[in-house]
Amino acid sequence: MNINCRNKETILEFFKELNNSDKDSLEKVLSHYLSKTSRVNISRPFNEYIGARKYKEQFFEPLLNAFPDVEIQPYIVMSGTSGENNCVCVAGNFIGTFLNDWLTIPANQQPTFIRFHATFFLDNDKIIKAWYFLDVLDVIRQSGYKLFPFKGLQQPAPNPMPGNGIITYPTDLKESEISYNLTNAMIAGLLEYDGNSIESMGQEQFWDEKNMMWYGPGGIGTTRGLKGFQDNHQRPFLKAFPDRGVFEEDASTNFVNIAEGNYTCHFGYPIMIGTHTGDGWLGLKASNKSFTIRVMDFWRREDDKLKENWVMIDMIDVLEQFNIDVFQLLKTAVNKK
Repeated sequence: MNINCRNKETILEFFKELNNSDKDSLEKVLSHYLSKTSRVNISRPFNEYIGARKYKEQFFEPLLNAFPDVEIQPYIVMSGTSGENNCVCVAGNFIGTFLNDWLTIPANQQPTFIRFHATFFLDNDKIIKAWYFLDVLDVIRQSGYKLFPFKGLQQPAPNPMPGNGIITYPTDLKESEISYNLTNAMIAGLLEYDGNSIESMGQEQFWDEKNMMWYGPGGIGTTRGLKGFQDNHQRPFLKAFPDRGVFEEDASTNFVNIAEGNYTCHFGYPIMIGTHTGDGWLGLKASNKSFTIRVMDFWRREDDKLKENWVMIDMIDVLEQFNIDVFQLLKTAVNKK
């Protein structure tokens, strides 16, 4: 078994054991799969946790308290080598019944989806680094609170249309290369924005214009077709952040850029930089503040076009940089009910 297959098997077994664990067995499971010096970064309001115990105490125990029947349900699991790192990238949901408040979000006593994207770096079958993106804004929405005037459809992102996102089957290296090159050409096109015309990015050549699906995070939502993507996400985003750019990628640390079969993943923690100089995004006035953005994307290619795109942004981190406290907004909304 090659290293990429073994690493995917390790992560899938990790999820399986977590799903079968409880508060008493949780630390044993985490200690088995994480190295002693592992670093786990989790999107805001969480932080970085070194070692299994901190990860358990600061993230998993509060999660289990709020969602006692929580289950990890991945729908994309892919792997590759980025720089010197062997990595596994995952998209999926934590799903559980929201019985007790979590992060001050009022429990709704209903099944709740916590959408997540994650990247794991592994060495000798141990997780040495991990990054999680959690869609906390969407959990707030499911709990009954609309904090921002989102433009796209708000719902949990679906599984890939063909149902083959968990790549435990053989893939063709040539197909992986086609996916990799297409996605990176598309990203390069995004950086050709001339500050005025959305057509300057030439995105029509990369996407299934009519049928593409873009699954954005809470606060933005899902769009269909290239026009829907441009109207509901891209235009408001470019108006707010016209000078946005990307960091030079350092594949040895917080960046991943891989492809496997018809799927690609691009991740940076952070990856984007810019200045908030335009009004309208999430209904916000321009703050004129500089910012960085943490992003993790998955794409699925169909023939020679990109058909689906799952996007996670650390939205709370971005808003904090504009001095917007999501949890204070939530507290105000709860008190008004």
